[in-house]
Amino acid sequence: MPGQSSHSRAARLRTLIVDHDHATRAQLERLLCRHQEVELVAACATARAAAEAMKRRRPDLVFLDPGRPEEGGLEVFDVLRGRRRPAVVLMAAAGAPLPGAEEVHEVDRLVKPCDRVALQAALARVVSRLAAGGRPAGTSPLDRFSGGGRVAGPPPLGRLPIEGAGRIQFLDLAAIDYIRAEGKYARIHVGPRTHLVRGTLTLLQERLDPRTFLRVHRSLIVRLDRIREVEILRHGELRLFLSTGDSLISGRTYRDQLRLSLGLPT
Repeated sequence: MPGQSSHSRAARLRTLIVDHDHATRAQLERLLCRHQEVELVAACATARAAAEAMKRRRPDLVFLDPGRPEEGGLEVFDVLRGRRRPAVVLMAAAGAPLPGAEEVHEVDRLVKPCDRVALQAALARVVSRLAAGGRPAGTSPLDRFSGGGRVAGPPPLGRLPIEGAGRIQFLDLAAIDYIRAEGKYARIHVGPRTHLVRGTLTLLQERLDPRTFLRVHRSLIVRLDRIREVEILRHGELRLFLSTGDSLISGRTYRDQLRLSLGLPT
């Protein structure tokens, strides 16, 4: 806002709105502009536009209607791989189901259409959650919430530990064909065998070499050298035929990165 110092602007929550409905976006913009703790950086109608805004504007807080699972609303967060994630307020109409959001920093939910009172209460809860861990000098509001641990991240994996029957085996990463999310777990596909490991796909992705393993869908990571053929589908998705005989379909949000990794024009 005019007249504010750069320090006061930096202390505000950089906020992004993602909703396909124009009226909802406009209403939320009007309501958020009344809150001095909020700096509205963008309002997007599509997952693809939101992914670009996520990369360029680095929001601390996202108000998101993820829409139907096939619309890829939650996939926008995967463009921030290896970096800090924003806090998320999920939005949906009354009675509408919300997809599972274990892989995002969900801190609140709002029923649409949201009013001034409901939004103010949600913002108060968000700020309280963000502030709970204290704020080291020079960090963003999200760093207060996450403890700053998402910035550096854990060390990369050399082998993957597999727990079972009171023992831990170590799986050579070269043996992995692809990995599929199963809620808060990940299923590792190795030829005809599979292993279930604890942890979300996003956390596992951050510890795998991106030159070897690529996220191709919100629920899939594929070893690139297993891809033998690609079929171009409608709406930009790709069907991947693996050397194992399996076929997988990529998500639209991952299209450009996948085509780039495969040496295809984007």
